[in-house]
Amino acid sequence: MVLEGGNIKALESLELKSQVETREGVKILTLVEEGYEVTTADVENEKVLIKLDPTEMKERIEMHDIEFENAQTALTETDEARAIQMTESENEIKTARQTARFALLDLEKYLGQEASLKVLAMRSLPATETALLQYEENFRERLVGDGAAASAESESSSQASPNDDVIDRGDWVRVDFTALLDNEELGDGEAQQELRKRQDELLVAQSEYAVELETVAGSEKLAEQQFITRATLDKEKVAMKKAQIAELSAATSLELYRRYEFPKRAEELLTKYEDSLHALDREKKEALAKLTQAEAKYKNAEQMMKMAQKKRDELNEQLESCTIVATKPGLVVYGSNERDRYYYGGEEQIEEGASVRYKQTIITIPDMRRMGVKVNIQESHIKKVEVGQKVRITADAEPDKTLTGEVMKVAVLPDSRRSYLSPNQKVYPTEIHIDGTHDWLKPGMSAKVEIITDELAGILRIPLQAVMIEAGDMITYVEEGGKPTRRDIEAGEFNDEFIEIKSGLEEGELVYLSKPMVDGEGVESGEAAEND
Repeated sequence: MVLEGGNIKALESLELKSQVETREGVKILTLVEEGYEVTTADVENEKVLIKLDPTEMKERIEMHDIEFENAQTALTETDEARAIQMTESENEIKTARQTARFALLDLEKYLGQEASLKVLAMRSLPATETALLQYEENFRERLVGDGAAASAESESSSQASPNDDVIDRGDWVRVDFTALLDNEELGDGEAQQELRKRQDELLVAQSEYAVELETVAGSEKLAEQQFITRATLDKEKVAMKKAQIAELSAATSLELYRRYEFPKRAEELLTKYEDSLHALDREKKEALAKLTQAEAKYKNAEQMMKMAQKKRDELNEQLESCTIVATKPGLVVYGSNERDRYYYGGEEQIEEGASVRYKQTIITIPDMRRMGVKVNIQESHIKKVEVGQKVRITADAEPDKTLTGEVMKVAVLPDSRRSYLSPNQKVYPTEIHIDGTHDWLKPGMSAKVEIITDELAGILRIPLQAVMIEAGDMITYVEEGGKPTRRDIEAGEFNDEFIEIKSGLEEGELVYLSKPMVDGEGVESGEAAEND
């Protein structure tokens, strides 16, 4: 049997703690008396048990209101800026899209549909409005590809030779527009109309020159026969010369158009279309960057608003927690159920006017229906104690009443706090549950527990103080013929009162409770006890 002293405690308790988070603690304004019995009616009526000073929390809420309003304003402004940026970006992209579409139409109008399709296919450019829409949808793929290409180009340029003048133009292909004229591949567009016009002008000039040439030939014959004057012949020769010059001018104009004006204009329109596509991509990139920035600012403002709202809710909760009401019936006990002073020895006593820290237990309402005892088992006895062992409990307040219980929990390691204060004394906290419900039991009562480590039936036992050790032998003194006689014994299990005798004594013999005093003639002494 292991005998230890401990304190009665409730196995389950409701701890009412301060939820007000302040640097210097919060003052208790009003407090229900210790020992007050909280009833079911108190719980239903939400009886106030604790009233803490709300002054500091109200001031903090007022100060935080400014931060909260600023966060709200910032969120509204960034949301509006995001919407404005989205509208502006959509308008800019719409303008760029329209410019690209008009440039495509201008190229098609000039070259004709068939020639336009052929040229744009050579450059791998969208040739129809449907293809242009598909080109826009593939924007993000090109954006990723451009990033990878830029990275590869940067890497290759760092490894290239200084004399390397090769220029990678990607899908760029030079278009020979004059071949379209030579192969008669132009469609029915402005270029074809201009070509026909110049060709017609050349034919007219050639016809007029031929007429003037015949006229001069006939006039020369007439002049030889003096049918016309020499002046008339010279005049006709001047007209022939003008017609010849007009023919040469028309031929030159046609050749200049074919070799220079047409390819130049076609290249300008194609370049304009390509530039409009690049401008469309650029507008989309810029719009994406601006929208990303606007969205990031909005998200940041939204996060700041959430943090401000969270802090506002926490402050309001702490303000509400300044008033603590009854939520469970039971007996009011000040402070923690453990009354642990190892870490918070500097705390003020719980009373009105005292300051309590954040999370400090102000009141504990134990569940009186389930009680137990917490004891500390000495290191020398801990091996004997196991979970499930039966226990006898005697409260100091009612020593005539013996309660029963059971060991429910034994610490694996010694109490580190007590080890710190007393390094040479190691104890193991042990929890014992008391059987049944007892109205007279109160938390904090001192109690003695007897942990029954082993039960022996039908044994011979004597009081523990009757056993002595001399020269390494276990002995006792037995009364024989009115005199004490030394007797060697073999002992077994023992507790704080009795010890088991395996041999050396017989039932009914009287043993001395202390070593008798022997004089020269015999014996003097001692109180004897009958063994059972």
